[in-house]
Amino acid sequence: MRAKHLLIVAALVFIATMAMAQPNVPTLNVDTLTNLGKTGGGEAGGALFLPDGNIIALWKGRPLIIDSKSGGIIRNLDALPSGFASSPEITSDGTKLVTKVSGPKLAVWDIQSGKIIHQIEYDISYFCLSPDGTKLFITLPNKAEHPGLIAIYDMITFKEIETLSYSGLKSAYSIDISPDGQTLAISVEKTPNGSSDTQTNQVVLINPNDKKKYTVVEPSGSGFLTMQFSPDGKRIASLYNDGNHIYIYIYDLETKEKNYIRSEELSTLFGIVNFGSIGKPQFVNSDILYTVIDDEQKKINYTFTWSIPEHRVKNYINFPASLIDVNDSLILYCSGKILGLNKKSVVPVTESPKPNESFLTFNNNQLEYYSNKSFIGESMVYDTTGKQIAILGTKSFIVGKNIIQTNQQLPVGVYLLTIKNGIEQLTYKFIVE
Repeated sequence: MRAKHLLIVAALVFIATMAMAQPNVPTLNVDTLTNLGKTGGGEAGGALFLPDGNIIALWKGRPLIIDSKSGGIIRNLDALPSGFASSPEITSDGTKLVTKVSGPKLAVWDIQSGKIIHQIEYDISYFCLSPDGTKLFITLPNKAEHPGLIAIYDMITFKEIETLSYSGLKSAYSIDISPDGQTLAISVEKTPNGSSDTQTNQVVLINPNDKKKYTVVEPSGSGFLTMQFSPDGKRIASLYNDGNHIYIYIYDLETKEKNYIRSEELSTLFGIVNFGSIGKPQFVNSDILYTVIDDEQKKINYTFTWSIPEHRVKNYINFPASLIDVNDSLILYCSGKILGLNKKSVVPVTESPKPNESFLTFNNNQLEYYSNKSFIGESMVYDTTGKQIAILGTKSFIVGKNIIQTNQQLPVGVYLLTIKNGIEQLTYKFIVE
């Protein structure tokens, strides 16, 4: 029975994919700012807005300050002696740049002078800065050279303040701190009951002011690859790997609700037959995420916004942004070699889908379906993961407009209507708002 269900789901996704080669959501325009490949000749390790509105971008081991209007290089900071700089963060006052360095290690620049003022030579996992920029939190792979879970540094003296360790927690990976500085969210590796053989992964919350204990948010056998708080501090978004698929995982700290953006759902929406990967989720505001999806050959790339309350794509661009940053009015995209910008004001606005023959109108719990032939067919509603929501029964369809009753209230989201007539199966999208 399960195998039959899987075959039905696979067939549905395949048919829906063939019918929907492009998502029916608004396309955003991106102005190309500068080609870092021409500037330095290589991959960029990331880019961020500076407090003055200009941009700092990493090319290999050298940070470049770029004019956000012209795309021209204003000046270069000192280059690393060796290694590739990535994952940039800037202190809240805009005076220091912190990056990972291939190894992985860490480096700190004084932005005004352009000088490298501190480097860490031991292996690290990830890092984050306190909102006031005074402390640096580093997650540790718990090696003999530096055992522990988190190392905390003073950002003025660059002295290690303390190292945190907890019984049963072996190594720490992705980390972020809440906007109020009161909560650290960390993905960790746990060894249950002191066993050296069995390991699980968890997301834990730690209060930096009371470091004696931690709270488990998500016990799981899966890996949490990234971690980011929403601007209001109420949600955490992670890239989540269950060993077979990669999802976006969203956790609400107040309601304890968990949401997932699944690869099957996105593949159907974007017409990707051979799914490749989903990128790091990044908040535009507390309700809107940005991320990227591609196919196995990396020939199809979409960077898109996702509404968490509505659980659907809001809009997208044909620009494969690996890293994104946001200021008051602009969104910055770093694709690896190209920097691009668009206006933040166009992102959270609710848009109507572009009409086409595969997108049905839904009002008052009924669908409008136009047929070019008469036939008898059975109708069903699925969500975009392939889960059957409702069986609408068999009816006679006429040439022209047909009304199909859904017979129940549907939550806000994107759905698929499938009609079978004994010879063929037709699938159409509709949105419940």
